[in-house]
Amino acid sequence: MRDQPWKNLLECLTDSEFDSPYLDRLRSRVEIAQGREGLQREILQEIAQALGRSEDKVNEALLELEMLEAEIAREADGNRRRSLVETFNRKRESARRALRDLVIHREALGMRRNKQLAEIYPIPARKSLRSE
Repeated sequence: MRDQPWKNLLECLTDSEFDSPYLDRLRSRVEIAQGREGLQREILQEIAQALGRSEDKVNEALLELEMLEAEIAREADGNRRRSLVETFNRKRESARRALRDLVIHREALGMRRNKQLAEIYPIPARKSLRSE
């Protein structure tokens, strides 16, 4: 918000005992403006936190995939390995949805450059159910 010229006068008179209905009106405008600014700041903080939570969901999903991938690589039992691959592929779809949701969230906030997100949050390829 641009500073109004009367704000300097108001600041000078704040600690004085000068009494005027005009001064009261100006004070009320400042209180309203400060309340609005506080609300705007609170809304922006909530938007930032919500965007952070969307990113956290992607990071959590990718971490789970990374852990499953390591477990699959160590697993020797074919049946257990197949079960882990199925779990991996399901979790992979969850990660794709989380990334899509992050993109949608960013676009809703006016952030249109989202192509780099695929590089920042790479979703691994599906795993084959066949034994390797």
